[in-house]
Amino acid sequence: MTSAQSAQGAAPLFPVTQPIAPDAIAPAAQTNSADYAATTARNRAIMTNFVTLLYERRQPRAAFEKYVHPDYRQHNPGIADGRENALKWLEPVFSKATTEIQVRRLLVDGDYATVQIIGRMGPDDPGSAVINIFHLKDGLIIEHWDVTQAMPKETASGRPLG
Repeated sequence: MTSAQSAQGAAPLFPVTQPIAPDAIAPAAQTNSADYAATTARNRAIMTNFVTLLYERRQPRAAFEKYVHPDYRQHNPGIADGRENALKWLEPVFSKATTEIQVRRLLVDGDYATVQIIGRMGPDDPGSAVINIFHLKDGLIIEHWDVTQAMPKETASGRPLG
């Protein structure tokens, strides 16, 4: 039984509607390990600088002009492709003194990076846990996905989301 099949074996619990691209599974296996390590190290430095400018210094325009590709593709359904469209959403958020962003984790593997943040839009906002996934190409962020979950007052485990 595969993880996508039900215990009864009748129908898949999670039907695969689109094949998974081979490079999405194991990009490291397809490249020279020294090159892959160098790419990961380079992209970790890029993402560290991007995260610092965007989240800590609250300078979205500077971060995007320096580290985001002009042909930036956005997978958030509420934001259109392109740097300027992302900035139309980000600049008002980061210009508010009440916005609070805490970076919890930065993970980089080859040409992909994940940034986990906790964001609050003001003192009365319980906040959201956000996972941002970035795809880098030639040292620039070319693509972005995000998953957002509202922060609950309590969790069954007693542990916070972040």
